[in-house]
Amino acid sequence: MRLFGRVIAVIAGVILLAAGALCSWLYCYTGDLPSIAGLDQYSPAAAAVIQDQGNSLTHVVPTDQLGKFLVSAVIAAEGQAEPRGPIHATVSDLLLGAQPHAQMYSWRLARELAPRGHALRRQIDELRLAEQIQRHFDQRQVMTIYLNRVYLGEKTYGVEDGSLRYFGKHVSDLSLEESALLVGLIWSPSHDSPIEHPERAVERRNWVVDQMTSQGSVTHEDAEHAKAAPLIVKRTANSEATYDWNRCALKIISHVSPANTTIRVRAGEKSTKYPPVIVYEVLESGEVQKAIVQRSSGIRDIDNYALAGVKTMRYEERPPGCGVVAGEAVVTIDFVDH
Repeated sequence: MRLFGRVIAVIAGVILLAAGALCSWLYCYTGDLPSIAGLDQYSPAAAAVIQDQGNSLTHVVPTDQLGKFLVSAVIAAEGQAEPRGPIHATVSDLLLGAQPHAQMYSWRLARELAPRGHALRRQIDELRLAEQIQRHFDQRQVMTIYLNRVYLGEKTYGVEDGSLRYFGKHVSDLSLEESALLVGLIWSPSHDSPIEHPERAVERRNWVVDQMTSQGSVTHEDAEHAKAAPLIVKRTANSEATYDWNRCALKIISHVSPANTTIRVRAGEKSTKYPPVIVYEVLESGEVQKAIVQRSSGIRDIDNYALAGVKTMRYEERPPGCGVVAGEAVVTIDFVDH
């Protein structure tokens, strides 16, 4: 009986030693892993330029230069940062039957660094690397590193270079709609490219804005304004940001003039001999709104007649991202002296 107890104690000791060795290997040992020291440069104290092994240059920015909306947009679209350690979170999620590390930015960074190899071994190495990254950097630093390295299409890495590529401005200057569009590229830069697939890019942008609204990071009013904003991007690396006039051209499909009527001159009214000018806006749906008389003919009934004619105009529906376009109509009136 005493011998049996000793055997059990030895087995328990071996199991504990093995468990300790496994935990030490998972949590502490890094000799067989790539170094994460190079990630420090992607969380700089000031804006900088990094040159990689292929001599490509990447502009990186500190956390306080990521702009007003970018981080909120990332959290809304890609998920809140995981406060638990990667190993703890993964084990807990697996026990609960949940998808592990779905929102873990340290794991996304580890996935880029882990050596190629057998699928299971690679996943374990990614897990260990993610643990090292999360232990070495705080959550703000991890997010900054991730955003300074993320691929955004057009051979562009990092949100600063992505902002310069697509909008011709620094990431710190991006508007809500621009931030949402840039973040929308993270999931699938080629599928949602604003250059090759502007409609998809706008749909993805608006989805990101809706997610931000549901999380309370932007107001409903600001969200609606952002979703109605036209898509304006740089067409090539050397061109200025531009509106796609060819895709968004205004094409009138109907214009029913008001019935002929007698224009009466009231006392005190005097024609300026100039035709009235009507300014208005055209929605993406093709509807005319906010039509007003910008320059009067001097005769109220003539102005009203011209205004009614403009309000009957209908334009062809335009693709998402064309936004609201301002229009102007000079309404020709034949002035006859009596």
